[in-house]
Amino acid sequence: MRFHRLQNVQIALDYLKRRQVKLVNIRNDDITDGNPKLTLGLIWTIILHFQISDIHVTGESEDMSAKERLLLWTQQATEGYAGIRCENFTTCWRDGKLFNAIIHKYRPDLIDMNTVAVQSNLANLEHAFYVAEKIGVIRLLDPEDVDVSSPDEKSVITYVSSLYDAFPKVPEGGEGIGANDVEVKWIEYQNMVNYLIQWIRHHVTTMSERTFPNNPVELKALYNQYLQFKETEIPPKETEKSKIKRLYKLLEIWIEFGRIKLLQGYHPNDIEKEWGKLIIAMLEREKALRPEVERLEMLQQIASRVQRDSVICEDKLILARNALQSDSKRLESGVQFQNEAEIAGYILECENLLRQHVIDVQILIDGKYYQADQLVQRVAKLRDEIMALRNECSSVYSKGRMLTTEQTKLMISGITQSLNSGFAQTLNPSLNSGLTQSLTPSLTPSSVTSGLSSGLTSRLTPSLTPAYTPGFPGLVPNFSSEVEANSLQTLKLMQIRKPLLKSSLLDQNLTEEEINMKFVQDLLNWVDEMQVQLDRTEWGSDLPSVESHLENHKNVHRAIEEFEPSLKEAKISEIQMTAPLKLTYTEKLHRLESQYAKLLNTSRNQERHLDTLHNFVTRATNELIWLNEKEEEEVAYDWSERNTNIARKKDYHAELMRELEQKEENIKSVQEIAEQLLLENHPARLTIEAYRAAMQTQWSWILQLCQCVEQHIKENTAYFEFFNDAKEATDYLRNLKDAIQRKYSCDRSSSIHKLEDLVQESMEEKEELLQYKSTVASLMGRAKTIIQLKPRNPDCVLKTSIPIKAICDYRQIEITIYKEDECVLANNSHRAKWKVISPTGNEAMVPSVCFTVPPPNKEAVDFANRIEQQYQNVLTLWHETHINMKSVVSWHYLINEIDRIRASNVASIKTMLPGEHQQVLSNLQSRFEDFLEDSQESQIFSGSDITQLEKEVNVCKQYYQELLKSAEREEQEESVYNLYISEVRNIRLRLESCEDRLIRQIRTPLERDDLHESVFRITEQEKLKKELERLKDDLGTITNKCEEFFSQAAISPSVPTLRSELSVIIQNMNQVYSMSSTYIDKLKTVNLVLKNTQAAEALVKFYETKLCEEEAVIADKNNIENLISTLKQWRSEVDEKREVFHALEDELQKAKAISDEMFKTYKERDLDFDWHKEKADQLVERWQNVHVQIDNRLRDLEGIGKSLKCYRDTSHALDDWIQQVEITQRKIQENQPENSKTLATQLNQQKMLVSEIEMKQCKMDECQKHAEQYSAIVKDYELQTMTYRAMVDSQQKSPVKRRRMQSSADLIIQEFMDLRTRYTALVTLMTQYVKFAGDSLKRLEEEEVIINYAQLSKKKYVVVWEDKKGFMINLHSR
Repeated sequence: MRFHRLQNVQIALDYLKRRQVKLVNIRNDDITDGNPKLTLGLIWTIILHFQISDIHVTGESEDMSAKERLLLWTQQATEGYAGIRCENFTTCWRDGKLFNAIIHKYRPDLIDMNTVAVQSNLANLEHAFYVAEKIGVIRLLDPEDVDVSSPDEKSVITYVSSLYDAFPKVPEGGEGIGANDVEVKWIEYQNMVNYLIQWIRHHVTTMSERTFPNNPVELKALYNQYLQFKETEIPPKETEKSKIKRLYKLLEIWIEFGRIKLLQGYHPNDIEKEWGKLIIAMLEREKALRPEVERLEMLQQIASRVQRDSVICEDKLILARNALQSDSKRLESGVQFQNEAEIAGYILECENLLRQHVIDVQILIDGKYYQADQLVQRVAKLRDEIMALRNECSSVYSKGRMLTTEQTKLMISGITQSLNSGFAQTLNPSLNSGLTQSLTPSLTPSSVTSGLSSGLTSRLTPSLTPAYTPGFPGLVPNFSSEVEANSLQTLKLMQIRKPLLKSSLLDQNLTEEEINMKFVQDLLNWVDEMQVQLDRTEWGSDLPSVESHLENHKNVHRAIEEFEPSLKEAKISEIQMTAPLKLTYTEKLHRLESQYAKLLNTSRNQERHLDTLHNFVTRATNELIWLNEKEEEEVAYDWSERNTNIARKKDYHAELMRELEQKEENIKSVQEIAEQLLLENHPARLTIEAYRAAMQTQWSWILQLCQCVEQHIKENTAYFEFFNDAKEATDYLRNLKDAIQRKYSCDRSSSIHKLEDLVQESMEEKEELLQYKSTVASLMGRAKTIIQLKPRNPDCVLKTSIPIKAICDYRQIEITIYKEDECVLANNSHRAKWKVISPTGNEAMVPSVCFTVPPPNKEAVDFANRIEQQYQNVLTLWHETHINMKSVVSWHYLINEIDRIRASNVASIKTMLPGEHQQVLSNLQSRFEDFLEDSQESQIFSGSDITQLEKEVNVCKQYYQELLKSAEREEQEESVYNLYISEVRNIRLRLESCEDRLIRQIRTPLERDDLHESVFRITEQEKLKKELERLKDDLGTITNKCEEFFSQAAISPSVPTLRSELSVIIQNMNQVYSMSSTYIDKLKTVNLVLKNTQAAEALVKFYETKLCEEEAVIADKNNIENLISTLKQWRSEVDEKREVFHALEDELQKAKAISDEMFKTYKERDLDFDWHKEKADQLVERWQNVHVQIDNRLRDLEGIGKSLKCYRDTSHALDDWIQQVEITQRKIQENQPENSKTLATQLNQQKMLVSEIEMKQCKMDECQKHAEQYSAIVKDYELQTMTYRAMVDSQQKSPVKRRRMQSSADLIIQEFMDLRTRYTALVTLMTQYVKFAGDSLKRLEEEEVIINYAQLSKKKYVVVWEDKKGFMINLHSR
């Protein structure tokens, strides 16, 4: 209804008013009633507001309208294209070059400007609209709408705005890439990606290597190299990767637009994948390197310990040898020995060290330490020396023996027990097991070095001849392997001698009382010796020695507690003593009891003191270790200019301060423990006070270090901030200079519009440059306060000593330095410690963290001066470029006036008013005067250039006068030209109409599988061809007329235009006529292809239908043979009918040749050919499937026949056998046995039958295998048939629902299961019958025995009765 239409229009008008769209005199009834003028005006207003008003262009001004901004964008887009300039939205667009230039600006791959330059207007317009449509611009115009004398301005503006919307744009005020810079940025992106990918892959290969050196120094260097790579090379590459991502974001809009084709492997995600591989390889390498470094460091420590202890052992052997020589001289002089116990102690200590050496060298060999062989030789040499010294001791001391034989035996057995127990515990099982093999004294060092591969057993384990140690029958060799050499020198092991057992004295020629007295005396001596040792014991000065003393005392205390049974035995022996010796024995026993109680109390007190001391020293040592670690970290930290990561150090320092606050409580707690122990008068007072003082000193020192670190953080932060700011300033000024040179450098080829914008921008640039002067001044001031960091770099060798300033107190014996003291740095070759000269002249190595190198920093000052000079250079450069740009702008205006006059022709002169001619000449003179004023200081224009321009101005004035004269002459020739040009354009319109119909026919695909459509299309095309022939005759007539006009008016300016129009239409005529002929040939070929395709499809469907007919496989040999013969017949028929497809292929080849010719010559793709080719390929594939299906079914049916035959043979034999057995069984069961013998005979027959049944199990399994094989093959055959049938149904779209048929595979399986059931039932029946017959036979035999026994008893009773009766008769007769 009208009311609804009015309401709808009013809703639209109200919305436009809310959007600030101006509507002048437009009402809803005007639009509803169809007022064309107002309706078109409203549509244009909507287009102008919603599509064109949002245009923004670089260089636009605020007062520009939407139309002017769009015109400016067009001028910028087509800048640099020769002969193309946009001044309006009407006549400039007629030839189509502007459209093509705009598209070429953004997609140069789609437009060939050389072809555009020689094509006709319509061809250019058609090509531009076609390409624009491909990139998403709707075809709002036709070439005929634009190729007119005055195209519609609004239509052109609307279409150009659509182009603007479709093309990528640089965001206003943001980052972006202009159309001119796309290729450069793309090449830069590719180079960055290629370089980074190559770098990543190279280092992935490097990180994948797992061959590490065995040398700890080389491995540590390799690990440090990895850490340096991780810290110094990875961050810059991450920055580079981020740059690639940012550049890709800028290029992404051009990639989506199609200007750039993104190659495989160049996406940032691909880089991330490669980067992930590198990170994983780095983590895996670090995971492999770190344990290897720790392992080699541990091995190196073990090797160092072996070398250090070997030196100690060699020193002790030298002392023992010297003492032995002294005793040897005493022996020769007849004097008593003095050094025998000392030598035994030396030998024992050396053997303890040797045992630890064996363990350590075994670890080194297992760890494949690179110096393991050398250490093995050294330890073997020590072993030989100990053996030699022991032999010498035995030979020397055996000559003047002062001890009894019993004491010597006890001593030797104690040492042997000690060595065996200690040495065997330190060796690994493999070494211990081979101990007996090493007892040969003929082992030489050469055999030791040659047998490294066979283990340590034969190399390091000496022949353990007991060392002679008088007075100490038993020794406890339990040393901790962690005790260092210096601790071992001060630690005196508590030597434990076990008391003699009473049983060991029984073999002597002594009385019982003498044995008891000797036994109690030995116990008393043992208690006294242990008391002396406890009184002389030491407490240790460090944690290893304290632990060793504690462990040793536990052994001593254990020995003291184990002494109590000996005391009880001595008390029992008191009863055996008689009067003369009992009193003495009782006194010694009482003394022994009191001394033992004292010894036990002393041992317990000493153990308690050692426990408290060990607890204190352990806690104090842990705190000192932690403080030392923190001290080492702070002292070793690199404060030079190489370490730029101050932020991480700030975080670490803050965390350290928090840890110190927490550690303060722990330190106080340990100090309180020390105070408590001192108050309790702990025996190890010196050790406790030393640890307390060390903790206090270390705590004070670490607090001072923290103050130093805070100052260093502050100064280094200022240092790096200055140089970062200075570098940014340098980069800014350098970039500004480059930008001025690049942006404001100009020459005569620079665009005037661009230069005008640049002149304005240069003034704004100057304001920013003047404001930046304060930043430069700030850097100059900051440079004077920057400290020096390069002297902290040991690679920076000092040529002379430099002054430094202490930032904390430092006191040592050789030097004392106070805070704020000015010292001299003499040597910085070590990063952590410097060689420093104090104000008093003392020289020492002091931690570098205690000092700062004060200003001035010459590098910083020079850097600031360079920035100041750079700033002045930039300012000078700006002034020069500004003058040059102004002169070029004036020159451009002058040249534009000159070019405008030179470009003037008679046609333009005719359109001008009479008064405008003089205005042109006055404008030329005014522009020339402005140029002379602006080019006075310009470096672009010389005096000769100005003179030459003056000559050109005069020549232009003369040329313009001549044009005025020529204008009158050309008006006469225009009338003839207009007549002929109208006829030519009329023919062109008719030709274009025919061409449009032809193109429409070509681009309209034929109906699929429709022969009538194909014949109809051929008829229509032949009519079009006849029409073209008539048009060709008309063109020949007008061509003759035009040639006559060309000969009469050869110099007329309208002749080239007419000649060009005529040549273009002749060319188009030939092209369209040739295209029409080719298209007719194509239609005829397609017709033949369609016929052959339909014939081939009918043939394929025929055989597919046959193959899909429902016919199940019957378990019958004849049925299978019939199926095979049918399939063979089909295969022969299929082979004979291949010619149908050969004919189809030949026709397709012909159609392809025509299609390729059309695309190559006329750029028209044949859509029909692609469909027919695809259809033919599908038919060929289906035909091959038919052939393959027949072959597969033949092969499967042959297998089915063989499996069926095997199954039938076995199943029939088994069925006959089962029937026979069942008959036999029934016969046996019908004959009832009369006695046990008969039943036994039947039982044996049944057992034989059971054995025969069991033997038939393999036949039954064979039958099952054939049944399952047949079932599997049949099911595969049926599945293949169903699959093919489903495929055919989907291709033919057959709606027939097929019924499911029962498979013969299931029937065969069921048949076999019935057979197996009969067999199983037979087995069960026979088994039960045999069991029943056995039981029956047993009962029958028992019954027969009972019957026989009864008969025998009856006969015996008769005989006895007869005898008794005869006796009675005889008795009666007497």
